[in-house]
Amino acid sequence: MSEVFVKIKDRQLGPFNTKEIRNLVVNGEFTQEDLIYHEDMQEWIEAGQVDEYRRLFHHQDANAGQKTVFAIGGGKGGVGKTVLTASLGISLASHDNEVVIVDADLGGANLHTAMGMLEPEYTFYHFYSLQRDSLDDICLETPVKGLKLISGACGTLGLANPRYSQKVRFINQLRRLHADYILLDLGAGSTYNVIDFFLTADQGVLVTTPEPTAIQETFNFLKVAILRKLVREFRKNPPVLSIIDQYMYSEPGKMRFTMDDIIKDVREIDDEAAFYIENFLSNYHPRLILNMVQSRKEIREGDSFRTAANDILNVDVDFIGYVEYDDSVRKSVKELKPFVLDNPKSRASKSLARLMTVGILQKSGWSSITEKRRLLKRFREEAKEYPDANLKESDTICSVKCFYWGECEYQEGGHACPIRHLNPIFQRHG
Repeated sequence: MSEVFVKIKDRQLGPFNTKEIRNLVVNGEFTQEDLIYHEDMQEWIEAGQVDEYRRLFHHQDANAGQKTVFAIGGGKGGVGKTVLTASLGISLASHDNEVVIVDADLGGANLHTAMGMLEPEYTFYHFYSLQRDSLDDICLETPVKGLKLISGACGTLGLANPRYSQKVRFINQLRRLHADYILLDLGAGSTYNVIDFFLTADQGVLVTTPEPTAIQETFNFLKVAILRKLVREFRKNPPVLSIIDQYMYSEPGKMRFTMDDIIKDVREIDDEAAFYIENFLSNYHPRLILNMVQSRKEIREGDSFRTAANDILNVDVDFIGYVEYDDSVRKSVKELKPFVLDNPKSRASKSLARLMTVGILQKSGWSSITEKRRLLKRFREEAKEYPDANLKESDTICSVKCFYWGECEYQEGGHACPIRHLNPIFQRHG
């Protein structure tokens, strides 16, 4: 690009050469969130995402890099991503960090529910509809000191499919929040919307249970993420892109190739591209958490996953720990309370504290033991102050004449209603 047009606060200016744009950056008149018209792509792209100009924002990126953005995903629904996101956020906040947990399931938000916040005052809807000017304006306080929440837009399907440039811009805006850590709770599935958030974050954290179906789906999620990254990287290199597409759209659910096969085919036509792929894979280190573990034998699934990822995908997955299966977690979810605060002495809370201490904060030896004890103590202290949502299992008993569901498929007279958390909302607005 010799000269380009730019958009600053919706005003089109230019054309400018690289030197002129550099001067605008130095003077603070042009940021990486402003737009450049990309001739090859025929669309407006954020300046920070255009290779030719990314280096101009090095100083801005250095400041943004002082916080860490975690994306928590894995493909399979029901493995506990949302519950873990809330508990990990509480754990990090308990270490005197400023933390923001973000519901990145833009069309089906429920992270606020896990925190016992039934009706968030602001959601992504208010941001994308321009009712609120910035992400700071929709950042909600939670009952936990140092922990804030950005809620997704419940049931708003139009927000569930942002363009790639919108997703990148969203991550960049997140980096400007006042926080030490930002945790994204991703939706289920392996759609590009979910994958792009996973790849754009500083750290991708895979969450799975030890069941074979969950392990397989999480492995497929990682495979698709890697191929998606390569597709984005070589979108201007049709010969290489054609090879990647052949593998990417092979028979679903079957892993009939390894990354070595792709690298071999690419090397036959482009040595530099093959080298890039090898370098990316050797430096890509997603993390893995096993949830709902019931035995020592199941813990080995984490090591098996890591071995398979290394052998087939050429990626070193960091297995950072596990959370034990515990009936008290199910109880806490029903009562809309994070399990580490509902029962700090539970097996799940203790294993979460160990995972945080050793896997996330990377403590070892005696310091890991003392840090784990300190964290569990903070859980107990925080639990005393955490408000009760007053949604005990015995509070709302299912009736055969339910006043708002009628003929409900979950109806079981005399037992606790499995969807009772909606009761306060209906009573409030009824």
